Amino acid sequence: MGIKKEQKSVKVGTLVHKKLFEIGKQLLVQSTVDELLEIAIDKTIELSRAERGMIILFGKGKEILFQAARKIKKEDIENPKFEVSRTIIKSVEKSKEPIYLENALEDPSFDKSDSVKRLRILSVICLPLLYEEQIFGVIYLDNRSIQGVFQQATFDFVKELGDFISLAAYQALQRKQLYNRVTNLEEELRDKYKFEYIIGHHPKMIGVFKLVSQIADSNATILIQGETGTGKELIARAIHYNSSRRNKPFIPINCSALPESLLESELFGHVCGAFTGAVKNRIGWFEQANGGTIFLDEVSEMSPALQVKLLRILQTGEYSKVGGNQIEFCDVRVVSATNKKLLQLVKEGKFREDVFYRLDVVEIEVPPLRERKSDILLLTKHFIEFYNRENNKNITKISPQAETQLMAYNFPGNVRELQNIIEQAMAFAEGKTIETFHLPARFKKYEKEQNDSFKPTTLIEAKRLAANKAEKEFIIDCLETTKGHITKAAKIAGMDAGNFHRILTKHDINPLAFK
Repeated sequence: MGIKKEQKSVKVGTLVHKKLFEIGKQLLVQSTVDELLEIAIDKTIELSRAERGMIILFGKGKEILFQAARKIKKEDIENPKFEVSRTIIKSVEKSKEPIYLENALEDPSFDKSDSVKRLRILSVICLPLLYEEQIFGVIYLDNRSIQGVFQQATFDFVKELGDFISLAAYQALQRKQLYNRVTNLEEELRDKYKFEYIIGHHPKMIGVFKLVSQIADSNATILIQGETGTGKELIARAIHYNSSRRNKPFIPINCSALPESLLESELFGHVCGAFTGAVKNRIGWFEQANGGTIFLDEVSEMSPALQVKLLRILQTGEYSKVGGNQIEFCDVRVVSATNKKLLQLVKEGKFREDVFYRLDVVEIEVPPLRERKSDILLLTKHFIEFYNRENNKNITKISPQAETQLMAYNFPGNVRELQNIIEQAMAFAEGKTIETFHLPARFKKYEKEQNDSFKPTTLIEAKRLAANKAEKEFIIDCLETTKGHITKAAKIAGMDAGNFHRILTKHDINPLAFK
């Protein structure tokens, strides 16, 4: 009999730890503090059988930053000193030690508390949320109807769960605080330098904004390097419109769009009779940009002969029109851009070294979208709003599954490719939501290739991979049990059919395969 009891105890312990592990995985992958706390309080109340509960996170001055509660009225949360036992919570805040009471009314430490008496609080569990010995929140649970419902085993289990909640909540809080700092810096820079057309709050983009703000009002020649579609011209415009030249022309030129003979004429102008078809004098773009800024996009495509003429204007501001012998002068700031590594072209003898050093007084590297993935959803929202206005549509959101596919994709065409994808998806969308089937077919193929070859390099990636795998296997088990019946499978999974169907879409699972 003793052996069987011991075996049963081991089995129960194993199930408890398995449950803790599953909840821990679910908490660690939550993207926001609010979502994490909602799940945490639900799971804690469910497993402890508490009547009421709340989780509070507070700042350094003990001010409340976030809170989630169940079976406590909104006005109770707003006035916790009247409707929650602040005596118990404050005790945990001060001592950093958990409190477990079978009957608070009979406990000598709290039997004089007005809130304990008035609310007739019986069983209480109150745990500190700690990180590196510092308290940053509490979990509070109580019961007012069944004396002693919180047994020692319940308290021990909730304590272990509290460790998971502490780690996940602290990480989520740190992410939120970092996001707020970055957002505040971004807004400050935008307000000061009016970068309203550049979307991004990734630290790499903030670095670009700071550099632009530092050099915009100088006369330094600037080289912008970055892959196709990263927004190099937007950076050039930000430089111009935040400089003392803002009231003079900004002339953008794509050096790869015209043949050499025509590009020279467009840049410097020509005189009448300079070549066949030159029936009158023509001023060039440098002359048109006088006092302002000229933007030479794809400058790496400029021929060596034309580079020599560019070098002269960079050095002295002097040039001659095609077919002319008169020296002209212009005051123009040159901002150039290329999607190639210009220094490498210099080493290969494909670009003049002297021109490179004249262009590269200040260098700005615009990161590709795959290196600032946190900006993908921000840009997506911006493009949805833009095409809603352009096409008189009313798309309000993008589904979580479609978001996942966008975040997993590497965007070789960068921001320009993302813009085209959202424009296309909105053209196909009939309702108010962009779904996965509105995205190009290459997304599903890419996602499969990535999943097949993905090897986690960090603990967080490994946990996410394990959580996704466990989720998929669990859903398949539910479908196999119900022979593909979605409503019954959703019931087994403990969720509504709508959420269950979204998970099917996420993992590309066909329920008909189980019938």
